[in-house]
Amino acid sequence: MSGNPLKIVDVSNIDQATGDEIFKAANTQGFLFIEGHNFEAEEVEELFKLSKEFFELPLDYKMKHLIDQTNHGYTNYNGENLDPSIQKKGDPKEAFNFAQLNLINGDTVKDYPTWFTEDPKKEKIIRNAITKLNELNLRILKLLAIGLKIEDDEVQGENWFDDKYKPDKPSGTTFRLLHYPGQKKVDPESVIRAGAHTDYGSITLLFQQEGQEGLEIYSPVSKSWEAVPFVENNEAKFPGKSPPIIVNIADQLSYWTAGLLKSTIHRVKFPAKVQATGQDRYSIVYFSHPNDDTKLLPVPSPLTKDIKGRGANNAKEIITARQHLDKRLASTYNFY
Repeated sequence: MSGNPLKIVDVSNIDQATGDEIFKAANTQGFLFIEGHNFEAEEVEELFKLSKEFFELPLDYKMKHLIDQTNHGYTNYNGENLDPSIQKKGDPKEAFNFAQLNLINGDTVKDYPTWFTEDPKKEKIIRNAITKLNELNLRILKLLAIGLKIEDDEVQGENWFDDKYKPDKPSGTTFRLLHYPGQKKVDPESVIRAGAHTDYGSITLLFQQEGQEGLEIYSPVSKSWEAVPFVENNEAKFPGKSPPIIVNIADQLSYWTAGLLKSTIHRVKFPAKVQATGQDRYSIVYFSHPNDDTKLLPVPSPLTKDIKGRGANNAKEIITARQHLDKRLASTYNFY
């Protein structure tokens, strides 16, 4: 499919119309773009610059901060395997995860590498991104609650997710820097850079750059792979803001809503023009998760209550968000 397969939603306002728009996109494609966010173009450019500088550090330095069971740290090339049926050696990319987060101030239970803390500006860039992405995540959750028409005797519907995403409580929420080396720097047969997968948490927020496309979704609508393009900012409407941010529903939120919200399979596959130029791809991702102790009970929505045999509506035992995440991490990294 040519063009942009995803809806672009303005999230400036928290109201029924916007909630309905986001719900429709989440219920059909599982992916969308959002504009009307609070990210300036300059601060996102600084993030990408910082990410590039980190991945250019010597490998022996990065390897001192290897990822562990906490999901915090550096993943070397082929260290993550999102689709073992395709990538026998693992995905040809590298990443750094900031996990075990305090979302009030962007701090981590695990230490930042000294490369980020030696210059207060670097650390501030990361911390600000984490806290602002959390605010944006909570805004999207409010809109989804409105779209789901959540009904609860104890809390106003749009606030239903709030006490399940307390910013100072442990969660699997992770901020991730990613680097996919250009085609000339890895096995030329490695067209797939991140195998087909779904995300583990509730909502994923993704920044990508112009000329570094590669994200593809397996559309639940067309039943085919569709490329997600770079979309420019509407400067007339949002002067100085960064381009629209990609949002996708992940496994926990799909499970919570009995599959009504789609956790869509996606991958990174370098398009022909990127393969030809050898252009590297950098992306920045925020994986939102509910607090670890959150029980994944069915969401109290009239839209989901009659869905039988799926997700939380079909659970023989109630699991927590942490239990759900641990199962996925174990299969990806072979920690356990």
